[in-house]
Amino acid sequence: MKRTLGAFAAVVVALLCAVPVLAAGFSISPASIEFDVPASGSTTVEFLVYDFGGDLEISLEDIPLRVEPEKVSVVASEEGTPIELTFYGDESLGSQVFNGKIDFLAISGGNIAFGIKVKATVTHISIAQTPAPLQQAPAVPPPSGTTGWPILPLAGIIAGTAIVITLIIKLVRRRRY
Repeated sequence: MKRTLGAFAAVVVALLCAVPVLAAGFSISPASIEFDVPASGSTTVEFLVYDFGGDLEISLEDIPLRVEPEKVSVVASEEGTPIELTFYGDESLGSQVFNGKIDFLAISGGNIAFGIKVKATVTHISIAQTPAPLQQAPAVPPPSGTTGWPILPLAGIIAGTAIVITLIIKLVRRRRY
């Protein structure tokens, strides 16, 4: 009986420790953005990070430009922490519109904890070319099966719940006999 109660207590403690992981998360404003980048220059864009303190890695998806910084440290703030990203043009790309995403990945203990993708429409403007109609970059279909819940913590909670239910059933059966 003591062994069963000890295991039950360990499972309850594990579940209580997993709950803050689900609550962990952050948000970025704006959720989508449109801006112009001159091919021979740069553009700075400001984002606000909410409910997060730590390191964010920034990368671009389907936007063949350079962004700096690629990693920022954020201090949690109720009003949101502003971060500025600078996008650099590339003369070799000419004038065109890129539809892609800006990826913000939260790093915890050297691992990616969670991330957000901000939709971005970037108009790359080259003065060297006459302002002909801008070419549209090919659209990429959104990934299927995306979910708002982190998979690993959710699987841990489901497994923990199954263990707790099993332990309760065993305790009830032992008391009957």
